Amino acid sequence: MKIATYNIQNLFHRNKELIKENRLQKQHFWNEELESLFTKGDKTEKNYVRMRELAVLLGFNKAPFEPYVSIKNLEGNLMVETSPLTSDNRASYYSDWNGWIKLATNPIRKAAILNKAKVINDINPDILFLQEVESRTSLIQFNSLFLKREMQSPYTEIIHMEGNGSRGNGIGVLMKKGCRVTTMCSFANERDLEDEPLFDKNVMQFRITTDDGYEFFVLCCQLMDESNLEISDKKRKRQANKVGAIYKELQTNGHDNIIVLGNLNAPCYSSSLSSLLQDTDLKDIVKHNSFEADLDLGNHSGYFRMGGYRKGINIKQKDYLLLSSFLFQRVNDSGLNRKAVWPSKMPKWPLYESVKNELDSASDHPLIWSNLSDEDSGLQSKKIA
Repeated sequence: MKIATYNIQNLFHRNKELIKENRLQKQHFWNEELESLFTKGDKTEKNYVRMRELAVLLGFNKAPFEPYVSIKNLEGNLMVETSPLTSDNRASYYSDWNGWIKLATNPIRKAAILNKAKVINDINPDILFLQEVESRTSLIQFNSLFLKREMQSPYTEIIHMEGNGSRGNGIGVLMKKGCRVTTMCSFANERDLEDEPLFDKNVMQFRITTDDGYEFFVLCCQLMDESNLEISDKKRKRQANKVGAIYKELQTNGHDNIIVLGNLNAPCYSSSLSSLLQDTDLKDIVKHNSFEADLDLGNHSGYFRMGGYRKGINIKQKDYLLLSSFLFQRVNDSGLNRKAVWPSKMPKWPLYESVKNELDSASDHPLIWSNLSDEDSGLQSKKIA
């Protein structure tokens, strides 16, 4: 049984604030790259193409698209026009909804959507956990339109759960026939010491059963990112402590087959993750002998970056697939797919031919997967009576 986790960074449209945060994180690398291209002596056509791309990414060359639509109420019917802003009359209750409204999201390029699907289809997991999914409707459409095999998608079970985030940060689950979620538990209402929501996004617990009679538990996590280092480290530590407590409670109740996966948003040496990576028997799939991924190109294939996934896979680790020690011994093979992740700078790694520039990238995150033995000697999820 192949299980995968993937921060897909939305399917069809992405919140503008998430785009803004992502661009701020990359701006330093873009500036360095543009400066190096400007000072380059003999520029190739490819160099000029990249300089134009960087001009757009850095905001020097703004696209003509205005993130507004006109909205009108005509005899009780809502009419929307996708023309640029032409009036100062903002739509409101008092104007009977005639005017314009500002859009909160930007559409994702078709090439990027196709590459998201390509990553998933190439790995073809039986159970797929997705982070940053904007809606159940988008997930259903993405599944039916882009994950087809022999005219239809192999995924028959579709779940989408929102959390505390209001920017399309929901959790999605896709499962093939024979797998189903029997119970779910959300921890969105957990409170911290200031009586604020502990999880800024969400943590969900799923109990999954199979037609073969096996069961296992999955904790899908979205911990706090690094938008504010001083605040985020402290809060992420409290979040990780809670996830660790949930994991230990499941063990106390006699469950050995547990998986913790998703966005922990810190490297493995971070003290904020110590309650998960040091104070439990959870093991990172990247440490398994079977773990495979395309290595960095050239001399960088022998390089180990502090905080990277492992030697030769030198992108900063934010996404994890952690297995209880019991399940870790039942791993047949495992790996990582980053062929649709555009490298911000050297080292580089092999990419799909369809990823021609940064705007075509499926996500800034790799897909991580593990194939577990489902023999009687494998999952030992205490077959359901």
